[in-house]
Amino acid sequence: MILEAVRRLGLAALERIPFAEALVDTDVQGKYIVVLDLHPNPWRLELDVRSVDEKSLAEALWVGNAPGANSPQDRFTTNHPEYLASQTVPNVLSTIPQGPLKDILYRIFKNAYLDLGEKGEVFPQGEKDPQYQRYRYLWDLPKLGINDTDFLPPKERQELEELCQEEKVSPFSLEFLRAYARKKEKAKKVCELLGEVLKHWASKKLDIKPSEIALYTLAFEGQLLAQHPDYKSYLEQKLVDEAFEEAAEGVCHLCGKQEKVTRDTARFRYLKFYITDKPGFASRLTKEGFLKNYALCKECYKGLLAGEQWLENHLRTQLGHKDVYVIPVFHLPEAYPPFDQLEAWAEYLRNRLSASQTLQAWKKFQEEIERYQHYEEQKALFILNFLFVTKQKAAVKVDKLIPDVPPSRLDRLDEVRQSVRKKATEFLGPDKNGEWDLNLETIYFLLPLRRGRNRTETTPYLNLLDALFTSRPLEPKTLIHQFLEVAGVHRFERYNQYIHQRPKGDELAREIALVQQMLQAQLFLLYLKELGLIGRLVGGERKMSGPKTLDEIEGMLDKELREWMDWLGLEGARRGLFLLGWLIGKIGSTPEQLESKKPILNKLVFQGMNRLKVMRLASDVYEKLRQYRIADVNEGTYAGAMAHLTSSLSELDSSPQENVFWILSGYSYATWRAIQAGRKKEVQE
Repeated sequence: MILEAVRRLGLAALERIPFAEALVDTDVQGKYIVVLDLHPNPWRLELDVRSVDEKSLAEALWVGNAPGANSPQDRFTTNHPEYLASQTVPNVLSTIPQGPLKDILYRIFKNAYLDLGEKGEVFPQGEKDPQYQRYRYLWDLPKLGINDTDFLPPKERQELEELCQEEKVSPFSLEFLRAYARKKEKAKKVCELLGEVLKHWASKKLDIKPSEIALYTLAFEGQLLAQHPDYKSYLEQKLVDEAFEEAAEGVCHLCGKQEKVTRDTARFRYLKFYITDKPGFASRLTKEGFLKNYALCKECYKGLLAGEQWLENHLRTQLGHKDVYVIPVFHLPEAYPPFDQLEAWAEYLRNRLSASQTLQAWKKFQEEIERYQHYEEQKALFILNFLFVTKQKAAVKVDKLIPDVPPSRLDRLDEVRQSVRKKATEFLGPDKNGEWDLNLETIYFLLPLRRGRNRTETTPYLNLLDALFTSRPLEPKTLIHQFLEVAGVHRFERYNQYIHQRPKGDELAREIALVQQMLQAQLFLLYLKELGLIGRLVGGERKMSGPKTLDEIEGMLDKELREWMDWLGLEGARRGLFLLGWLIGKIGSTPEQLESKKPILNKLVFQGMNRLKVMRLASDVYEKLRQYRIADVNEGTYAGAMAHLTSSLSELDSSPQENVFWILSGYSYATWRAIQAGRKKEVQE
């Protein structure tokens, strides 16, 4: 169903625009496209610059570089100027059919290129360079008007000038390029040097920063070669026709037609069908067996390529700092919007998803709900599929697919989210910065996602999204362990290992970060309970021993504290642990503790505390209450904590980490109340 949806989007695009233009990528980082314009009689290189927008990208026909690091590069528009200064023209010239464009390329190759010569001429000592032929032909920069190094950064300029003096050669001459290749032991290094030269030369001439240049495109006598009809035909031949060179008669697995089909799906970036380079995964364990796994006709193949790019341009967004493609599937083919409405409909989908991502986006979406009313009324006609990917240079890795999510599910998530937020503000005060808004961005930072050298481990977050979107039950203990790990990030300043940023400011800022995170964790458990994804947070029966009844003990508690615990649904040992944490918060708010950075928290073992350690902590807490002369005003709370704990001792052995979580939860609630009281006092004063 997903592939059919992508195909339909692609075929709709191809009804309006040519195939090559349907593959234009609008996701470009940078401000400008630099036109490298070659002119003959005399041969020279002139420059033009255009701002990056959809029109200029379509004119430059930016469809990405040839896939794969070792693939021959043959695109007239690229983000690597070294490709244009070396292999692009020779590669296209060697394969393009006879025609006007081939004649132009031949003139360029014969007049604007240098030949480094045979490999033995460059490396007489026999140095190995297996890719030498690929970088053998390079632009003749002095002939094109670039024959000095003044525009280069000081360090690079000095290196080149020293080489010129040592070899007694002029910059960028044939002798210079050979000497540079010998020095670096690879012809590829010469190619990379020319790329840097072009980048800095263009930057200086056009008075723009090198980092602002997004793309470079090749022109001849003022005409963009990317717009030449022969080049557009060449792209289709490379991207489609070559995939059908070994096509066989068969049935297309997508449309069901009987015609020539191909098993070659390597050109797709993230529509990963199956492993295509190991016969062990093919039917009958042969290379030809891939035709039985999945085969496509040419029309479907082109539709998928165009649809894939349309998704990239219009339905790619982010959830929790992860790239995600939102792929809609309509229940009936006739329900698909007409092509002239597709972009507006895609904008609606992106904004609807953004509304679940942040509080600001949700408010903006509500303000514009009337404009989207038509699309809102059609939500029953389709379902959504979320394809999460990681982009690493030219490669795209599929991380997770969450299929068949009805749009009404997003509405339900936001409905409960706003309900919990409204109730939380009654207890905790207004969320000026969205502190109590359980959007998908907030949830991302509730989890202990580790930061690696090149990527972040986001599997726990994607699994959580899967549960939220598909109503899959969750295990509270697993979540609680994760929340406690994040609390440890703030408490022990482990920010370099995780995604969480070190709060700006003093110790109080870090304290507030810990407290808010723990309060958000409690709210999130409530959120999941309202969604029916976890059960009630109950312990054993609330049986009390001793002279006081349950009602008498509860009556001694702070009213808001009692109502907060009731809202959370805490009973038994959990209620006692929360009260114990509340008392630790009271101790931590004393002047003596504040001056010494709350040493009372050192008594909490974040790895977990069993029954013995919890009861020992309870004794220490009472001693501290007496030491700081606040035992009398907290006597009822302490009695309540001990009554709940002693009547539910067996529960304390079930999860030592969970014990710490609920103690820390009570501490955070008490500390937040103290912070709010302090702020209110400052305002009054």
